Amino acid sequence: MENAFNRIMNDLDKNKIRSNLRNYTSRQRLTGTDGVHELVQHIAQQWKDNGLDKVEVTPYEVLMSYPNTTNPNRVEIVVDNGDAVFTSAFVEKPLDADGNQSDIIPPYNAFTPAGIAEGELVYVNYGQIEDFMFLRDNLSIDVTDKIVIARYGKIFRGDKVLNAQRFNASGVILYSDPADYNINGTSDTYPHSWWMPDTGVQRGTVGGSGDYLTPFYPAREYAHRLAVDKTSISVKIPCQPIGYGDAVHFLRELGGPSAPDTWKGKLDIPYRIGPGFVNATRRVKLTVNNYLKVVTVENVIGIIKGKVEPDRYVLLGNHHDTWVFGAIDPLSGTAALTEITRVMGKMKQSNIRPQRTIVFCTWGGEEIGLVGSTEWVEEYMKVLYERAVAYINMDYAADYIDYLIAGTSPLLQDPLYQAAKIVPSPDPTSPYETLYDLWNRTNPGFTGEPSIYYALGSGSDMAAFYQRAGVPCIDMWYAFDNKKWGIPSYPLYHSAYETYHMYTTFIDPSFNYTLAMTRLWGVISWKLADEALLSFDVRRYAKAISDVIDTFKYKFGTVWQEHNVNIGALESASKNLTLAAQNFYDHIQTVDKNDPLAVRIENDKMMQLERAFIDPEGLPGRRINKHVMFAPGRFNRYVGDSFPGIVDTMFEIQNNNATIWELLKQQVYVATYTIQSAAYSLDLIGL
Repeated sequence: MENAFNRIMNDLDKNKIRSNLRNYTSRQRLTGTDGVHELVQHIAQQWKDNGLDKVEVTPYEVLMSYPNTTNPNRVEIVVDNGDAVFTSAFVEKPLDADGNQSDIIPPYNAFTPAGIAEGELVYVNYGQIEDFMFLRDNLSIDVTDKIVIARYGKIFRGDKVLNAQRFNASGVILYSDPADYNINGTSDTYPHSWWMPDTGVQRGTVGGSGDYLTPFYPAREYAHRLAVDKTSISVKIPCQPIGYGDAVHFLRELGGPSAPDTWKGKLDIPYRIGPGFVNATRRVKLTVNNYLKVVTVENVIGIIKGKVEPDRYVLLGNHHDTWVFGAIDPLSGTAALTEITRVMGKMKQSNIRPQRTIVFCTWGGEEIGLVGSTEWVEEYMKVLYERAVAYINMDYAADYIDYLIAGTSPLLQDPLYQAAKIVPSPDPTSPYETLYDLWNRTNPGFTGEPSIYYALGSGSDMAAFYQRAGVPCIDMWYAFDNKKWGIPSYPLYHSAYETYHMYTTFIDPSFNYTLAMTRLWGVISWKLADEALLSFDVRRYAKAISDVIDTFKYKFGTVWQEHNVNIGALESASKNLTLAAQNFYDHIQTVDKNDPLAVRIENDKMMQLERAFIDPEGLPGRRINKHVMFAPGRFNRYVGDSFPGIVDTMFEIQNNNATIWELLKQQVYVATYTIQSAAYSLDLIGL
């Protein structure tokens, strides 16, 4: 492996990554358009030329949402006779040469329906469930049949719309407040800095994951498809994003009480809540003309066949579809992935192969709802469930160069650390020699190791692998320091200003950090594909579960005892898993690594431990999410919860006075059973 690692380190070329990025970002690559089809063909040819054993394009016919470009979506201030005195911009003004293209599809929120909403406006802060509850419980403001305006940030945009819908709003306007996307309130915005200008608009889907017409099954040509009115499309009210240069026209007209200080952004207005304008003759009219269309989503799948265990797979994944140019998200990652195929293809031609198969995946349709990866996982679910070792996701390489962020299954924490110790530091001015050391200095955890998080949400393509197939996953990227900047995402996220010029000027001009992430991706993938005994430490999983149960006891112990919730059994199962994990760890230290059958038996147990947490029945009300331990939050799909069935039920009990203690007891029972099953799976026989 050392020879392979040296080849990966020395041969990966940041100038080739730069060249890939320049080519990939030359035009809009929106799902279902000629631009993304052109890119798919180009990547597939590159991977073939790079010498992979197999490259194929996998198409799926899926439902997509688009704006009507001849009758654009708009938000207006209208007067009593219906005339508009202000109309939001239809397109973003080009601000650099890369973005000066006339055929860009304008900003919209995918899977919000066509419709017209007209009436009073209410400002709802970030549109979190807590924000709506505050308006109802503290200010007695009812948003029924009103249009709400929410700023981007804190939670997934689709959850903002669903929250508005729960409280009976008639429509939603989303905007990027300078407090979150131009924190200095400066006019020195893009193209002079990385801050969002007032003309910038964040696009994005408000829908769910996978194809709506073929839920739970792959959208191949032979699929039976639901009628659109029978699908699970959950957003029923219109929604449209606008820039803060337009939003200020609506917000400054609002009457009603002043917003709490924590609700105030950085526009030069007093921030009132409404409902309605000070001038009662004026109201808001929201017009959305989106339409649905079945289009082809294409993945590119490349394979280097393993020389010893070709039926065990390590998968690397990233998506290639964009909202506009996508220089950060996702094409910095796609450019890196193609460079890895070049280097590993050369290694294969030099007769350097890993023991296990490496699968390279670039997904289509991620931005509209993780569609390409979800459909592919659905098609190969049975095989992946038995044979996938790990899936390593890199949605993009870098959105800034402050520090590395990684979410991981507990099983992959040690392989990730070990790989980071092999990669040189990307900072030439730093005294730290390795990426691991730099990571541990810039983003330290609480245990003397670099910070990671376990609860993977559904913000990228690892979701279907982790939540449905039970494949151990990592999601990683180089990022901005949220404590330093206090922003929810990089400022130009999903706007037309996310261009090659922006990436090479303000994100990673040297490409040192992009190269470091490419090296990390290549090293950990080769390590997992080539080491005899997998370097998973199952004790990490047992510790993670024990820590969450301790938190439950601290938060809920008294009230659970009052309602006879069986926390004792939950604790007992956790202790059993802790003991089983330690016994297993001790046992594998003695395994003969020269005995392939003995090694494969133990490796399979480590692989299958993640699957032990998959419940075929899924979570309450969310069948698509089947991971009992870690799943996307119910009210924010970007982030994950630990034991989400328990967390969701307790939220309803505490905040909505729900009398659902029997459901809670059932979820605690499911968690107890699942943990005990995981303990059995590590035993020599298991029965």
